[in-house]
Amino acid sequence: MEPYAFDAEFIEVDFNARPNAENPSIVSHRLRKPTLEELNERESLIKNELVEINSREDEFQADDEVANSRLWDKICVAVKGYKDAAEWRDVTDADRAAMRSGHKRTAILALYAGWCEIEGDEDGVSIGADTWTVVQNIGTKRDAPNFVVRHILREPTEAERIKFKRSASSTSYVKGAKKNQVRVRTNLRAYVELYDALIDHVEGATTTPIAVIDPIWKRQVIQCLVANLEAQISD
Repeated sequence: MEPYAFDAEFIEVDFNARPNAENPSIVSHRLRKPTLEELNERESLIKNELVEINSREDEFQADDEVANSRLWDKICVAVKGYKDAAEWRDVTDADRAAMRSGHKRTAILALYAGWCEIEGDEDGVSIGADTWTVVQNIGTKRDAPNFVVRHILREPTEAERIKFKRSASSTSYVKGAKKNQVRVRTNLRAYVELYDALIDHVEGATTTPIAVIDPIWKRQVIQCLVANLEAQISD
């Protein structure tokens, strides 16, 4: 399997634009690697809210359509597979305005398609801090990922865990709403800082400075690690 290039300037993603049709219609989007500032802006536009339905029931509502559309507008540079773009064609301002928001969202989600799992945690737990290997599977197929990257990290100290818990997310009450609404925001920078502090080395990727690894990929790794650490405690 080829190593994954975290430092690639552009990433090409493909998806079926007609998933319910008899014949698939594959379209491709070429995306520029987003900056941390652009990803932070995306995070700020994602709505994760706990909304009061009635006196006995609350509903969690998530909406990332606008956030992903805005990011696509900034980082998509070319598309192909459309009637008026059979081959690669640079995206124009008119294209950005005309492109379906669903296609924009799907392209951004495909950019970060993947999942993580802990390797070797069945060997038991040591008294002191462990070294953890988080296996990151990149791609949409669970049985056949396109890339497999291993992130080897040390275990966070108690102080690092406390700092992370305090800064990873925040909640606020929405004023002026007819019913109680609680908004949850995630702090992408907190995940990046913890990853950068814990990482020892990466396997399965091209020779790359840790700094150029995409913040969303770093968050995915840290989410997996923290979830497993919490699971150990609860067990």
